[in-house]
Amino acid sequence: MSKPEALWLISGGPMQLIAATRAKQRGLALILSDGNAEAHCRALADLFIHLDTFDVQGHIDASASVTERFDVKAVITTAADCHTIVNNLAKHLGLHHLAPEISEICRNKALTREHLTQAGLTQPGFTMVSTFEQARSYLAEASCDHVIKATDNSGSRGFSVVPLGQALSQAQFQEALSMGSTGRVVIEERLRPRPDQVSEASVETLWQDGRLYWINWVDRIFTRDLYLFPQIHLAQVPKESIEIGHINPARRHSDLKDQVRRDIESAGRAIGMAEQNGAHILKADIYFSDRGPVILELTPRTSGGWDSSGSSMARGAEIADGVIHMGLGRRVDLDDWFNYFEFTHAENTVVVVTKIPDNAADCIGRQFAMAQGCESIEVLFNKAYDKLNNGAFHVPVL
Repeated sequence: MSKPEALWLISGGPMQLIAATRAKQRGLALILSDGNAEAHCRALADLFIHLDTFDVQGHIDASASVTERFDVKAVITTAADCHTIVNNLAKHLGLHHLAPEISEICRNKALTREHLTQAGLTQPGFTMVSTFEQARSYLAEASCDHVIKATDNSGSRGFSVVPLGQALSQAQFQEALSMGSTGRVVIEERLRPRPDQVSEASVETLWQDGRLYWINWVDRIFTRDLYLFPQIHLAQVPKESIEIGHINPARRHSDLKDQVRRDIESAGRAIGMAEQNGAHILKADIYFSDRGPVILELTPRTSGGWDSSGSSMARGAEIADGVIHMGLGRRVDLDDWFNYFEFTHAENTVVVVTKIPDNAADCIGRQFAMAQGCESIEVLFNKAYDKLNNGAFHVPVL
């Protein structure tokens, strides 16, 4: 008797609901693993595996019993930072995958900095330290503000600012250390944003057989950008690292887009994307500093924050379904591009805003509202905040 064909989805929160639903619509059984026993997508799963989404060996060990029951055709994630498991597990199962070494470079912020610096790309000055004493010693020689980060986590976990002349606290160091898994933390120069534009953007690109194809970018809004958005009114101003919302698509000059594209291509080549066969996603977070665009992070997955699974869908793209297509080892031809990555409602602008818990330490626990249309940014912000204030939080449109 033949085994059912299945897709293995790593992480099953609300932002993965689109991928889970699309897998089922394709007639695939859904294997879901998540560290949360009450994962949002669990009810859709044909098999649920309660495992931490950073536990590579645990997933490889579990795969023996999984493959006895299912013919696993793809391992994917969307909008979750567990690409290391995806690529190691897919490699173990002989499925389409990105080289796990690229995932390791992307996950470890210091390795990312090293590769991009060697490629000649603008990067903040940085170091990695293991002890509080090493951190204090390094900062004692500083001539500018710095930030401290976890080496290999997302969602701003472990991030804090250390202004010039202010001593790093033991609590700051321990928070950054505990949020990573390497036994070290990253200390890096605090960048200064350009005053004439939103300070950050996220870019999604597709690489096929070593060539880059631009999908989309969004403007990401933080507290340092509030002077550009008088229509944003916050009861409590959050930490600098917590994202307030985004605008899809980003509103930037074409020459700046061309520069960012060149930088991402150079960065992708520096980490090995040009040597990869088949189709893969690479996302880049860009900081627009007074020294030019800086790639803050690279990650081989789609965006979180209700970008690829929310605002891009509202503009007509089916990026999560495209990830499934690629995970199945299929090439992206012109018809596929139209089906998954073409913005069929490109005339729309989408604004996403967030409700941030009081005294939030990171980006976890936010609630989102979304407004879309051809109106001005001001009108769309007002519509989105009306939804947020009325509790009309974003639920993915399936």
